[in-house]
Parts: sequence; structure tokens; C-alpha cells
Amino acid sequence: MSSSGNKSAVAGAESLEADCRNARLHANENLLGASGLALHLCMSMPSLLSEYPEVTYKSLRTAIGERWNVDPERVVVGAGSDELIDISLRSLLQAGSRIVALQHSFKMYKIRSELLGADYSEIFPASGEGYDTTLNIALQKNPDVVVLVNPSNPLGDYLSPSALLKLVAAIPERTTVIIDEAYAEFAPDRENSPGVQIVNARKNSICLRTFSKAYGIAGLRLGWAYASADLVPVLQARRAPYNVSSFSALAGEYALWDADHLEKTATHCLVWGQEIVSLFQGYGVQARSRYVNFVFVEFNSPHACKSLHDYLAREGFLTSPLTDYGLDNCLRISIGSQVQMTRLCDVLRKELDAVERQKGPRDVDALNHSHRLPTTLSEN
Repeated sequence: MSSSGNKSAVAGAESLEADCRNARLHANENLLGASGLALHLCMSMPSLLSEYPEVTYKSLRTAIGERWNVDPERVVVGAGSDELIDISLRSLLQAGSRIVALQHSFKMYKIRSELLGADYSEIFPASGEGYDTTLNIALQKNPDVVVLVNPSNPLGDYLSPSALLKLVAAIPERTTVIIDEAYAEFAPDRENSPGVQIVNARKNSICLRTFSKAYGIAGLRLGWAYASADLVPVLQARRAPYNVSSFSALAGEYALWDADHLEKTATHCLVWGQEIVSLFQGYGVQARSRYVNFVFVEFNSPHACKSLHDYLAREGFLTSPLTDYGLDNCLRISIGSQVQMTRLCDVLRKELDAVERQKGPRDVDALNHSHRLPTTLSEN
């Protein structure tokens, strides 16, 4: 190989190593980056940095309405779905209110509910039971709000539209339903998601969406709520003026119409999610990733979980322990770039091979043999 060829090979290796150093596989970001349309905006419209946004965000709401076939008058925009969760719960809860969510739902619901003095609880199906049974029991306490996160974070699971619609049908209209669809763009029903169907069909309902995941603009903090007509004025009254920047609002419009980038992102995450799940399951470790941009991994003990987390950190991969959810034996690994995921597979195989050799042939599945979470969300 020539001198220039050697230099190219070294440069390529250094580039690959840099891409995998401190790889952010802990934050559920889109590591393919933002839409090219949004990037073009960043370079071509610097004047937006000094301009206040139009206070009603009509242009963005119209674009959302056209793209997702929803009524723009019922769209409320926010600084990511986090702000919209806060606005929704401040609108619906007070001290003593009752809120029910599916097991291990996104932790912001619990945090915000407790700050408001509300009684927060989660539905944990017993072995062999579905969520419909435990939801009916929870409904006997007349909750003010029911939260259904689908696809789910951090469990990496998914309720089919028919299963979700069946759950909601059992909820009385006096109870507000929040359908959190932060990962809806990864699901096969994204063009007519169950959350949008529910808001179109009933009063007292909210569907939450975000630009942070599939669209790759988490740093711009942009999300939207689609609400039943009775709740729109309530949510708008608690939204701060100019809560979304001019830049973020216009970037959202650009990103909405980049169908190629969205499809590329969804396919990339689906393929690599299945690859990583298969890898873990080949070593007897439970894992799943259903229409999200991460893999949920369940070990037999907190020690096994921490050992792999620490090992991956030493190898340059940041991952997310789920101790905040009470899941001390579970790890969430976000889907990274092609280069990062290729190297992650090599690193995982090396470590899991070593663990398997250490444990011996009788304990091939010892990494994950107990304390498994229910898989009722995997209904089709």
C-alpha cells in the first residue's frame, strides 16, 4: 500500500474511533442527525435568531394539520413534549387528583404529578393478565387522568391500534385520556395513529407528539399536542407566549415534509433494533425494541446490568441505566449511527462471549433467568 493509502487507512480508523468515542446511546436522540431541510434553514435564515415568533404559531400548526391530517385549530405547540406534559398536567390536576399510567411510563408524568400534589399510580398486570383487567380495577377509583404511552419509553414495547382503542373504550368520558405518542413516527400506523383517532372520536382527550426523536431536532425543543376541542382553550391558557422560538417553529415546518429522512430514520432504527435484540437473545438475555429508537435490555440482576453498563462506558458507549424507574436490572441502549452500531455489536459479542465462558455451559442463560417484566404490550 502506498504512503497515501496508509494515511487514508489511518485517517479512516481514527474517524471510526472518534465516532464511537462517548457515543451518546443513552439519550434517545436521532444520531442520523436532523433533516437536510432543517439544516438548510439553519444556514440560510440567521435573521430568525433575533426575531420574536408569531404568537399563535399559525404557520406551524397549519403545516402539522396538513401533514398529519388533523385540525390545526386543535394543535398546541410546545418546547418539546416535556413542556406539553407540564402544561397538560397543570391544566388537569390539583392536590388530591388521581392519575393512572401504564407500568414504567415516561418518568415526567410521575415527577410532574407529585409536584402538583396528585396521587400518581401505575398499572402492573398480574401474570397472565392484560392491561384491560388491571385498568378496569384502576377505574373503580375514578381517576381524573389516564396516561397511555405508546410506543413505550423505556420498555421499548408497543400496543396495536386495536388494543389501545379497546383500552380507551373502557375509560369514562369524565376521565381525561392522554395518549403519549413521542415515538409514533416509528410505528407502522404513523399516518393514522391511534392517538389521533382517539382525539377525533372523544372529548376530554390529548395526543402528544414531538420533533425530538424521528425528526432529529431535539436541541431545538419542539413538540405538539392534538387535543379535543373542549381542552384546547384550557391548554392554550397555560402556554407561555413565545414558548417556541421562531427558529424552532420554522425548522419544524421544514422537517415535516422531509419524508425521505423520516423513512430512513424509522427503517434504520427498526433494522438495528432487531439486530441488537437478536444478539442479546442469542446469549439468553431478554431484550425488545418495538417501533422506538432504542433497545430495552433486562438482566437477571442489578449487578449483571451494571457490569455491562460499565463495560460499554469503558468502550466509549454511553447507555442509560433505568434505576429511576425502579428497574435496577434493566438498561436502555439508543440506536446510534451505522458505524456506532456495527462496532457496538462487536463489543457486545466480545463481552457476552466472555461472560458465557466464565459461567460455563450450564449457565448459558444465567444473565437473564428471573424477574422478567410482563410482555402484555406486545399484543398485535
